Amino acid sequence: MVIFCILWIYLSWNLSQSVWRFKSIPKQYIDPKGKAVLITGCDSGFGNKLAKRLATKGYHVFAGCLMPTESGAQDLGHEFPENITIIPLDVTKDDSVLNARKLVQNALKQNELWSVVNNAGILSSFEIEFGDMSSFVSQMEVNCLGTVRVTKAFLPLLRLSKGRVVNMASLAGRFAIPGMVGYCLSKCGVISFSEGLRREMKKWQIDVICIEPHLFRTNLVNGNNHNSALVKAWDQTPEDIREAYGETYFRGYQALLNKALDTARPAVDNVVDTMFNAVTNKSVSTNYRVLGPLERLRVWMFEFLWPTRALDYISYIGCIWATVHKHQTHQSFRDRTLKAQVPQLWLLVKIGQF
Repeated sequence: MVIFCILWIYLSWNLSQSVWRFKSIPKQYIDPKGKAVLITGCDSGFGNKLAKRLATKGYHVFAGCLMPTESGAQDLGHEFPENITIIPLDVTKDDSVLNARKLVQNALKQNELWSVVNNAGILSSFEIEFGDMSSFVSQMEVNCLGTVRVTKAFLPLLRLSKGRVVNMASLAGRFAIPGMVGYCLSKCGVISFSEGLRREMKKWQIDVICIEPHLFRTNLVNGNNHNSALVKAWDQTPEDIREAYGETYFRGYQALLNKALDTARPAVDNVVDTMFNAVTNKSVSTNYRVLGPLERLRVWMFEFLWPTRALDYISYIGCIWATVHKHQTHQSFRDRTLKAQVPQLWLLVKIGQF
């Protein structure tokens, strides 16, 4: 009976969320007249698409770009010369962020800054012992501290409009995924920051929305970039650690990483739709998870049904299956399951699809 009630609540909640997202359901939208939006990470991906969507609807968009002279930024400016202003913005640099705020203030004129969308992000996928500290530092600087830095700089403008902050987190911020711990750590920080900021900004009527997508096919999951970064990290790994893991383990991990990246969802517009709604809808949730129905059920099971030790053991079994490690225990099990080539470990891949 208890299990039935839990499932009923789960299904009812998700049904209501799904129905509300239907385009046929009437919703109230913010009037875009006189409103501007700052978006970081507009060179490509989610940010680039969102800038176009908002500009089409009448918002003035300040598109923060790390490389403002490259094609991604230039195409935005040429396509929407009236509604998009390209802003050079490196979210890891205080001077760059403060200069961006000055540019936005001077360009606003009669407009008000309605929303800041912290979208800029990077992803590195290798184990904790691989490489040096640079991957942890860079991911924290861009994904987490970059979000904090930009938000702090623009809050005074949002206070005037009683606007909102939209932060791009990830489901990886809810679940620690082997091989992506640095990324998970940075996105967990974004989630915590969003919750704390929303409570602190309540007195100023500034809302904060956190978006947590599944793995989608953007430049963030470019296989060539990940493989080159992985090889570089492995080369930087101390000799004694590389000897402990072995080349076979490394090659198995590399194959598993490529398989996981190949599963990234192509439906990028699902995320952009959610970002657009977070900026433009009058009534918004505090956070949105962007994933399919089966993934939603699996995530719910991970959160509420699966014991932590069970998830730990699944990851452990995956390492045995996908790699040959001379120090691994359960020799007979390993001998039965390992083959000459690295198998396609779909179970671990499915766990890693965040």
